[in-house]
Amino acid sequence: MDLRIIILSFMLWLSPAYSLTLEQLEQLNTLVFQYPSKALNNIHGIEQNLQSYLDPKVLQLRMSAFKCETYLQLGENAAAINLARLNEARAKQLKLDEARPYFLNCMAQAYVNYGNYQQALPLLHSSIAMSRRLEQPQALINGLWLRSQLDAKVQHNDTAIEDLRLALDLYPQVKRHDAQWLLTPIAYLNASMAKLLMDVNEPKEAKLFLDKALRDKDSAGKIALNLSIAAANLAQSNRQAKLRDHYTQIARSNLAELGSPFELAVAYKQIAFIDFSSGKYSSAEQLLHLSINTFKKESNASATISALHLLAQVELAQGKEKLGLELMNEAVATAKQKKRYTDLKLCYAVLADYFAKKQDYALAYDYQLKQFKASEKESLFIQKIWLSHLKSDLSRQQQVSNRQQSTSVAALPSQLIPRELLPILFILLSLIIFIAWYYRQPSKSSLEIKEPMPVRPNATGKQKLEDMLSVSKHANYPLSLLVLDPSGVLSSEIPLMIAQLKTKLRVQDLLFLQEKQQLLIMLPHTSEAAALNVIEQLSDTVAEWQNDSKVNIGLASMQQFDNLQSMIKRANISQLRRLKPVSQNRQYQPSRKSGS
Repeated sequence: MDLRIIILSFMLWLSPAYSLTLEQLEQLNTLVFQYPSKALNNIHGIEQNLQSYLDPKVLQLRMSAFKCETYLQLGENAAAINLARLNEARAKQLKLDEARPYFLNCMAQAYVNYGNYQQALPLLHSSIAMSRRLEQPQALINGLWLRSQLDAKVQHNDTAIEDLRLALDLYPQVKRHDAQWLLTPIAYLNASMAKLLMDVNEPKEAKLFLDKALRDKDSAGKIALNLSIAAANLAQSNRQAKLRDHYTQIARSNLAELGSPFELAVAYKQIAFIDFSSGKYSSAEQLLHLSINTFKKESNASATISALHLLAQVELAQGKEKLGLELMNEAVATAKQKKRYTDLKLCYAVLADYFAKKQDYALAYDYQLKQFKASEKESLFIQKIWLSHLKSDLSRQQQVSNRQQSTSVAALPSQLIPRELLPILFILLSLIIFIAWYYRQPSKSSLEIKEPMPVRPNATGKQKLEDMLSVSKHANYPLSLLVLDPSGVLSSEIPLMIAQLKTKLRVQDLLFLQEKQQLLIMLPHTSEAAALNVIEQLSDTVAEWQNDSKVNIGLASMQQFDNLQSMIKRANISQLRRLKPVSQNRQYQPSRKSGS
């Protein structure tokens, strides 16, 4: 074991000082993530002698913040929630608001581990807002890191990367902060950034962030294990077999550093995924059985579903179809019961792919539809939670504003303005404000003429679509997105077809051909009903260029929390339900194309 840990233990247990130094708190913070079981023992030792320290109430809150994270590391989510709820209330009672976001983050992470996003997201939103208001960079970094992980789970990689970049930019401010509460190691942030950059096909930049994480001075114990697993996954993605095996072996050698069955089960599952990806099915199968036994003993439904889903893939890959489908059905049943839409989506995706490879296309299509429905429910569920919380947050802000306004009115000095003149003064002020507002309103014609430029003049490609989406959201205009798969059109004829489609569109409509043979058409100021009419008009044009008998155009109408990726995703889903048969009598007419 690291010599620093032994020294820290003696300092924390035997030091005659009346307060812990900032360095001691930083070392304990690192120990929580490296060796959580050892950290928990040290925290208990400090708590037993709280009265011998200066300001014991504040120190107790700090120790509780450390303990809460320790419970999360050990998989004790229920204990973490109870401890966080108690100490958040205690901090509020002591008027020590700076401590509250740490406990909100802890509760949010515990609920995420349970898969209960309905509880987690509002807590996380409150934590981030409170951290900014109270200038708590450590709590803000923790909250941004957790939010980036949630965004990555629903494939909002752009926003996840933005949150992580902000968290990394904030890290230098921690050194200038004179209070140590709880801080996620920077190595974890760098490793998370590396994974996200790999997901968006930026392998070189991903390697730079991973190298930073591996060189971190605090890389020991559980941190070293998790970084080794991250490095092995990156090497597997880059098809570097020797490097992958090297890091996997390092991870296996660090398993002895873990101090609880739950931590071992999580590590076994992570290593099993690497073994499965590299074709080592027997090893993966053994590790997953060990993991599932532990997860079921601890009644951790979320971890159990994930492990069953992976074990089912291992069995199917070995040709054990009956066993593999039984395991997958068990995972699906549990995910349905717990409303784990992300897990359902992943399970259905595996089954769709499996039966497609077996050329059972009817069953594969059925599972693909179920996958899209689960994905739709996942997005709507999360958006609904955010919307309800934002509405309640706006309501609270309005109440505060009303209270402040009534207080300021009540505070008018009565000796300067006689009480009986106040109603007259109020009426006069209201009349002046109304007249000023009325004359500043532009006419309808000027609104039509001076409509703001929807996109930047120098924007290209997807930037134009993103700018148009942003403008429509801020101005509260309706907007629709059409997605067309032009794979049925000859590559050489696609530009001609696009030119003909533009004649059917308005000047302000945007059209963009993606690399993945996907045509995006954005229709500003267009409701869903109007977009359906546009689809009818465009379908006839597209049918003239396609070799098959069906035109497939997907539709998504903008929602307030949409980004471009989520709209494309919903439009792709709608494509499966919007297959338009074309008359069999319509003939392919080259002469019409040449005329376009």
